[in-house]
Amino acid sequence: MKNSLFFFSVLIILASCNRHSDSIEKKLSYEFVKVDSLVMDILEPVHILDYHKEKELYLIVKQASMEGHYMVINKKGEILTENKLSEGPDAFGMVLLRAGFVGDEIMFVSDGKVFVYDLNLKQLRRFPFEQNPRVKLVHFSLDNLSTFKSSNGDLSAVANLNDGYYQPYPLDFYDTLNMVHLLDVKSGSVQKGGQLNKNGKFRSGRFYPFMDKPVYFSDKQSHFVSTILYGDSTLYQIDPNQDFKIVNQIHLERIQPDLIQDIPMADASFTTVKEYRSENVMLGGAFNEMMGNGDEFIVGYRTGANPELVFENQTPEQRKTMDASKKRYYYFIKDGTQSGGPILWDLPGSLKLNVGKNRYLQYGDQAEIHEFEKDYQCYYIYELREVE
Repeated sequence: MKNSLFFFSVLIILASCNRHSDSIEKKLSYEFVKVDSLVMDILEPVHILDYHKEKELYLIVKQASMEGHYMVINKKGEILTENKLSEGPDAFGMVLLRAGFVGDEIMFVSDGKVFVYDLNLKQLRRFPFEQNPRVKLVHFSLDNLSTFKSSNGDLSAVANLNDGYYQPYPLDFYDTLNMVHLLDVKSGSVQKGGQLNKNGKFRSGRFYPFMDKPVYFSDKQSHFVSTILYGDSTLYQIDPNQDFKIVNQIHLERIQPDLIQDIPMADASFTTVKEYRSENVMLGGAFNEMMGNGDEFIVGYRTGANPELVFENQTPEQRKTMDASKKRYYYFIKDGTQSGGPILWDLPGSLKLNVGKNRYLQYGDQAEIHEFEKDYQCYYIYELREVE
């Protein structure tokens, strides 16, 4: 009897310890602290596309360059190599869907083909690439390029093929959707897998126009590929080494305003996407960013605009006020769970890339980031720290 009482007491103590640990985790608070900067003595504005964590290199392209003037610079902002990639023997063209470092090579995903370069921006190989993108941009991409290292050491890029409108769309879109597409950097072969939860929001029989675009994060240190759709509240973590098994489903709170127009799936079509797109982008919240290191990363969320500030035939000043009402938050994900609450980002621009352990690059127009004009470009680096 004494032994039974002893073991029962131990169980109570262990259970209380677990509850205490969980409550501490929920009470954790984080903030972004400015710790460093990236300074470039380059006069023309640039897009910063990616960061090589081991070699501490940035891939950038001149913002207004139709010739595709790409550069690799180091953390001191010094240009190590550059090349113009619109025309010539090393060119991939002008349309850029995604670009970034995959190991010690650079991948450019273009219209119908993938091109792989060395770190000197010299083309190594190319292969066909079947994708159906919603947006085609000239020498600029909407999303960061994620990578994944398989258990056998092979490197692949998360190619995000599934951001196009597959046919027939969207009646069987979610049933056939493979959420992760891994494109092998050596051969160009593609592996696909991972499907949405059948009980989730996007399988409920309702359609959310333009809110079904996914964003991704993984790198060579990640055990899983993490992804969430703009209009969803479930962050999926998928393991390609386990036949694309969904390992974790993490619920993330959607912060108001978040007025997304949804319609019955039977009424969904390209026409309704066009009809509701601008309204959902204006008033709906969106999980539209993800970046980090290994199994620690942040998920960016932008709220919708304050509906009381939305008017027909808006003046430029009214539009500016409405846009300013949209707030940005970041959720810190660590070891398969959300750590702390949403972190408000009330500074200009947003966080673009992970550039070290819990370090992120602030990205935005130089005129917004700085209070006075500089004769060089400067991007601040913030570190995510626990608030004491």
